[in-house]
This record gives sequence, C-alpha cells and structure tokens, in this order.
Amino acid sequence: MKLKGAEKHFWWHFRHITDSKHIPLELPGFTAIDDMDVDDEYIGMIAAKVSIVHHIYLKETKVTDVGIKFICDFKQLKTLTLMKHAGITKACLPDINKLTDLEYLDVWKTKIRLEDVDALTNLNKLKELYVSPNDEDDDSDRDAILEKIIKIEEKLPNCSVYTSPR
Repeated sequence: MKLKGAEKHFWWHFRHITDSKHIPLELPGFTAIDDMDVDDEYIGMIAAKVSIVHHIYLKETKVTDVGIKFICDFKQLKTLTLMKHAGITKACLPDINKLTDLEYLDVWKTKIRLEDVDALTNLNKLKELYVSPNDEDDDSDRDAILEKIIKIEEKLPNCSVYTSPR
C-alpha cells in the first residue's frame, strides 16, 4: 500500500521507502548525530512499524524521555547510545530497565547520573555503561565516585562502568 502524508515523507527520508510493504520489521540499527530533525516523533514513526532493532546511536538529537519509551519497545536491542541529550532524565530508567538484551548503554551527558543507575536491575547482559558521575557543578571527590561505581558493579557484576567519554 502506498504511503501518504507525514508517513510517506518520513519513510522516504529514512530509507527511501514508498510502499508500506517494503518497511522492514527488523533493522540492524540506525544512527543520528547532531540532527535536530530526530526527535520523539521520529522515533515513534520507526517504532510504529519496526519491532526489532539491534543498535541505536543517538548523539545530540531532540530525543527526550518520551522517545525513550518508544525505543524501549524494540526487541533484541543490544547497544544504545544516548550521548549528550539534555531531555533524557532518570525518569526513563524504568523503561530502559526493560531492555534485557542490552549489552552496551551510553547515557553520558544526559540528566542521568551515576547514583541514578541503581534502578537498572534487570540488565544482566550489560557489559559497558557510560554515565556522567555527577552534575557539572557537583565537586564530589574521586573516592565518592569510585564508591558509587563499585556499588553499581556489584549489582551488575558483568558490567564495567565508565564516567568519562571514550
């Protein structure tokens, strides 16, 4: 069936698709870097048709906690980068906690802080976690940050926690 309106525009720009029967149910992944056209609605358009996505890399887009709810509906998601998003907060952690296939999570430079990720109790496959240690105006000492990391790594024993960018 031919796509119409906003959906037609979206799928043409996303994957040059003009017919709904060509929209895949599974994507290997998608990436957006410094792209202000990528927002919650954009993620919602993908989530409305695609059920499996393996890798998502988003850096400095307009995605917020609302978009994270859509992302967390994808099955088999292994890597999720949400670097540098001021609209992503700890409120989305219960949704992220549903991504039980997740092996890599980068929430560095979001509003999620080291002490917040205690909520990620279901991510048993997680191997790497990148998170800001504290707010920029917080001058917690290295020992306090290290204690938080140790606590998280006890809850997620297969996971290494990093508090600075790669």
